[in-house]
Amino acid sequence: MKKYSSLYITAIIVLSILGSCAEDPFYAVPIEFNSAQTVFSDSARAEYFINNAYTEQPSDVSSSFNWLAGNAMLASACDEAMHVQSNKTSPSTASKMSAGNWGPSNMQFYRSSDGAGEIGSWMKWGGYHGVRKSNTAIKYLDLLPATCSQRFKNRLKGEAHFLRGLQHFHLFQKWGGIPIVDKAFEASDDVQISRNTLEETVNFICNEFDQAIELLPEDPYLDSWEIGRADRGACYAYKARVLLYAASKLYNGPGMDGSGNPLICYGTYDANRWKLAAEAAQKVIDLNWYTLYTNGTNGQENYKRLFNEWGSGHNNHEFIFGRIRGTNRDTENDNFPAGFTNSKGGTCPSQDLVDAYEMSDGTLFDWNDPEKAATPYENRDPRFYASIIYNGAHYNKFANASNYTFQTYTGGKNATGNTATETSYYLYKFMDYEKCKPDAKSGGAYHVWMDMRYAEVLLNYAEAANEYGGPNFVVNGASRPITPIEALNQIRERSGMPDVATTFKNRGKSISKESLREFIYHERQIEMAFENQRYYDIRRWMLIESLPQYIRGCKITIEDGKPVYDPTIIVENKIFERKHYFFPIPQVEINRNINMVQNPEW
Repeated sequence: MKKYSSLYITAIIVLSILGSCAEDPFYAVPIEFNSAQTVFSDSARAEYFINNAYTEQPSDVSSSFNWLAGNAMLASACDEAMHVQSNKTSPSTASKMSAGNWGPSNMQFYRSSDGAGEIGSWMKWGGYHGVRKSNTAIKYLDLLPATCSQRFKNRLKGEAHFLRGLQHFHLFQKWGGIPIVDKAFEASDDVQISRNTLEETVNFICNEFDQAIELLPEDPYLDSWEIGRADRGACYAYKARVLLYAASKLYNGPGMDGSGNPLICYGTYDANRWKLAAEAAQKVIDLNWYTLYTNGTNGQENYKRLFNEWGSGHNNHEFIFGRIRGTNRDTENDNFPAGFTNSKGGTCPSQDLVDAYEMSDGTLFDWNDPEKAATPYENRDPRFYASIIYNGAHYNKFANASNYTFQTYTGGKNATGNTATETSYYLYKFMDYEKCKPDAKSGGAYHVWMDMRYAEVLLNYAEAANEYGGPNFVVNGASRPITPIEALNQIRERSGMPDVATTFKNRGKSISKESLREFIYHERQIEMAFENQRYYDIRRWMLIESLPQYIRGCKITIEDGKPVYDPTIIVENKIFERKHYFFPIPQVEINRNINMVQNPEW
């Protein structure tokens, strides 16, 4: 089993600091002003360089999980939420994307300046700026002195290949086929390079992870200076994610417009792509390094503590790769509900998402059922209570208040002011309002962005395996074989929900490949809510055009002392055009590279 402890927390925080502290030679003197001989002939400097390369991930944009400009989450650009902010005259990036008000010349998405022409993730935080660092390391790590152990040399080079693959994935995720950059360009090089096909891009990314696997240690990291770095488990997990995308409808066929454009799709469908994705996810399962986090006394506590229980010595075997920072309250600040001093509003969950949470017996919530409609927040999936603040939600401690009950009905204390939710809900997932008190500007908690966790691996496996072989498929030769149903059962058991068979029985439905597909989509929506998954999922599934092009909220009024609910209120329109399946390539890149081809319809 993979081990994590307070030692682990210390190591990750050290990695965070190395990329920015004044003592770091790569902060004081950029790599461009050091010779390769100076940097890579010194083991400490070479390791510092790799540490700094880790800081090019999207989670490094800010200490908050609200990364988009305007302090918004990507969730607010899809059907999960809408973004509420006090400054109504300057919409957040999420609001602009929802309104269709974005394009090739308006590419700054992240809340910090990218320092490269404001073209967002094309260059920084998952873009080519990080690719350059990885390429530089791969080119020059052979200069390491002979006194360094082979394990050390291999580990650094393996990390560089992993990071290069991950950076290319972040680009692929938004743009499809992209220019593959596998060398550090010099000033004299011709950089007028073309986009590679989608197939070439996927193959390159997977090959980078394969090369990293061959170089990285066979065992999980246990030493304090290594824990938290990319390991073999992370390589297998991200390879599975890439292959899952490649097997999905958006890519695995003639494309969004039926043109077979090789920059955005394979052109023809191949079921074997699902098998490859399932096999990659099975590799993670077979490692037996990870388990779902179950440190709570019930499903709700398990799920809440998964995101909050850090820095206190508790083990978390679910974490595979991501970013842990020192104590702060930035995410709480960005999503602090109205009704308090210093409120921001922030990410306000949609009624569409709230309705998706099942009843505790696995049946679906239905507003047409009078009993359920009268008490819509009772007997729901425990993950609902760990994720959503709703009217009547009660907390023994909430920020600087005690025994606090939320009032999001019309005229209620949490439904007034310019930061008031328009959906009647606020975000609770990720938050630690027992330790963090934005109203008093005090307190803090460790916050980890788990870009990859074991629950996603199980969901990725379930989807790919079901698509290839159905509900009872198992990978041949697996040391820990598992069916899609068994993978889902692990997630539901952790959350205190009935298993798949019981759930289908309670719904009066039979299990088939088609019905389980729908169930997997739904389970993924709930388990991975607000984790930057839904935005891309509904695109790769090509479901977005069939979804309502608006966000619903719930108007709650008090009549005869009782709440009355109207869940039909439209609070935000969502503009989706076919071109929005992919991001536009920044116009500045089109202008300076005659070989660059724009994505369709932009």
